[in-house]
Amino acid sequence: MKRFFFGKEGLLTAFALLCIANVNAQVIQRSNVPAPNFEVTGSIYPWEVHDEGIDLILDNMTSIAGVNSVYMLAVMHQEHRPFNNDKLPGTFTFNHNPIRREWDAEDSRAYFRPQMSLYGRIKPMFSKYAWLNETDWLKLVLDKAHARGLRAGAEVSHTYIPVEYLNQHEEFKQRDINNNPVERPCTNHPDVREYLVALYGDLAKNYDVDYVQTCMLLFSRSDDPVKGGTCFCESCKRKAKSMGFDMEAAIPVLKDNPYAQPQLDNWRKFRIASTTEIYKLVTDKLHEINPKIDFRLNDLNDRTSGLQLEELKNNINSVHLSTHTEQNGYQKGDRKSRIATTKYFMGNDMPIIPGVPTRLLTTPEIVKSSIKISVDGGAKGIGIKHYDGSPYSLLRAVRNGLSEAGVAGFTPISGMEVETMTLSGYTADRFLIEPCVQTTTKGTAKSTFTNPSGVYDIVVSYADEKGGQANLAVSVAGKQKATWQLTEDVDCWRRKTIPGIKINTGDEIELVGIANGSETARVDFIEFIAQPVAGKSKTTAKTH
Repeated sequence: MKRFFFGKEGLLTAFALLCIANVNAQVIQRSNVPAPNFEVTGSIYPWEVHDEGIDLILDNMTSIAGVNSVYMLAVMHQEHRPFNNDKLPGTFTFNHNPIRREWDAEDSRAYFRPQMSLYGRIKPMFSKYAWLNETDWLKLVLDKAHARGLRAGAEVSHTYIPVEYLNQHEEFKQRDINNNPVERPCTNHPDVREYLVALYGDLAKNYDVDYVQTCMLLFSRSDDPVKGGTCFCESCKRKAKSMGFDMEAAIPVLKDNPYAQPQLDNWRKFRIASTTEIYKLVTDKLHEINPKIDFRLNDLNDRTSGLQLEELKNNINSVHLSTHTEQNGYQKGDRKSRIATTKYFMGNDMPIIPGVPTRLLTTPEIVKSSIKISVDGGAKGIGIKHYDGSPYSLLRAVRNGLSEAGVAGFTPISGMEVETMTLSGYTADRFLIEPCVQTTTKGTAKSTFTNPSGVYDIVVSYADEKGGQANLAVSVAGKQKATWQLTEDVDCWRRKTIPGIKINTGDEIELVGIANGSETARVDFIEFIAQPVAGKSKTTAKTH
């Protein structure tokens, strides 16, 4: 019997094994950050923490989008990131990642330090990449977020046991009515059930999580027993029999007539009961360890899978809605009804947090409209989906949308789209899907400052490309306040803050870009963040 399961290249380093063996020896100090009046959540992936750094990520999420709650993917399903980039013309990639252009997330890997003694036959699987195993990414994110006063949690995503492992252990797989295996674990198998309870218990016991979110895919998303419905495995047969349903006898009847009664209803009721039971087991374990943990269901809106919200309203503390139709560049129109339906089943007091996709095909207008619909529908928050694939313009649209929707505590971003300024030598362009301007020689962008006079931090969004080292400079009222050379050569968008600049209403704001080599001094947005006047401010520029 395997004590760990690994991919073909997935042997853990001795360092990682040592860390896992000695994990969580100390008592966890609980933060228990309560939910904000309006929660704005954002997801974080371990590879982007590695690439961008958690401090920069949190800076961007909080200052641009107004995020007050973050969660890290503790177990992630297999998926290409950034999501939907294959649907765009040309090659578009991560907008602000300085290390990699794209990433294929591995299947159901753990990015935390499991306490292995909690698990039975099935144990968490780790990445085949050493650099993803040498850090406890979940602890890092939680600690950094809590240090800023943010709410912080973890997610167990769609899948939780790799197909690679299931193929080695067919007894864990679901079965269709013809006994064909389906590449999804059956939660009625005792070992699978034990693993899930241990996984959630591990996160609750050993990590300072304010909430645990999940969108686990349990039974197949079909309630037709012949056309794709599962499960009819041996574990389900035994479980059904203990509940008073003779599944073995029902199978030939349903094969002959998939609408046969009472067999069809009994099978559907069994799936509902099984799904409800496993969710109650994991939530009971969470709340036994820490009653203050918020169990957040990421509802995929498919009752045909056996997930009935009304059966779990005493176990679920909040609901995130996967309202992501806008990720394809249009609004489907079901956002309001999804919120209303969830309230119908869960009650008006259940906090509902719809997802607002800031993915590549979305537009700022769609983001703001989605927020308005969510707020008007009674949502208690929104979820940014997801930071890793979000251009800065869409993150800005989040905070602007919250302000326009009248959500208290969220002020709009004050600034200038450089492409709308008076341009000389600069022409409209796009870089990594972001509208911007570029110059092949020297470009100038000018505009009049219309905000109240005061002290401001000026933040410039610009692209630092490979193939040259262009130069940018910012002047206020004819006086240069900062100049910098684009030396990172990271081929992504960056932000530079010029702090503590006195600006008067009517002052001319001027940005000058000088191209170098193939780098065209691309710029997108100039933001002005009002600062309290407290003595003389420094004017040293810093890069984001």
